[in-house]
Amino acid sequence: MIRFSVVTPVYDPPEPVLRAMLESVKAQTFGDWEHCIVDDGSKAPHVEKVLAEAAADPRVTVTRRAGNGGIVAASNDALAMARGEFLVLLDHDDTLHPEA
Repeated sequence: MIRFSVVTPVYDPPEPVLRAMLESVKAQTFGDWEHCIVDDGSKAPHVEKVLAEAAADPRVTVTRRAGNGGIVAASNDALAMARGEFLVLLDHDDTLHPEA
């Protein structure tokens, strides 16, 4: 069983901000995690590219909503993907400390 599920709704963050968030999850010193990401219909082309790169890590799962449903809908979709014992809510413009 997975211990921590990090759930993140994403909607059009600037590329450096999105990359910083993703790297902060990947840099965790504790490796028993999954990252459930839902793109809430982003229009910025870099979002799909960056999330596809992130999904190369088998611990990262990315889903895209057909349209923008808002943060609640995207968060609920990400929560439904989670398989972990504990949930971590992480916005697309936040970062985690490496020992979070």
